[in-house]
Amino acid sequence: MPKISKNAFEQSTDSPLDSMINSNPGISISTFPVLVCGVNRKINIGNFENIDVYAGISLPLGDVSLEDKEALQAAIESAAAYGFSIVSKETGDRYVLIKESQQGK
Repeated sequence: MPKISKNAFEQSTDSPLDSMINSNPGISISTFPVLVCGVNRKINIGNFENIDVYAGISLPLGDVSLEDKEALQAAIESAAAYGFSIVSKETGDRYVLIKESQQGK
């Protein structure tokens, strides 16, 4: 496993997403629609080594009924745009930190 500089590690664990993930995870049962978004980036760190950076988020779709297909579709489209933008930024930030730590910045 490649070493990640302490500075990059500290910066990568200091986001609201990390605190949500690391704070008492548990099982959640939902009675309403939920959309799960995730983004993964593969980082080539040299010497034929890669690491994966992943972020995911689960977004409730509120009071949308499964019977109202048009409202459900609109809610999914809106939540997907929002969710994927959040997790893309999270994985992108970590990608940059890891690449910079490997280049000695």
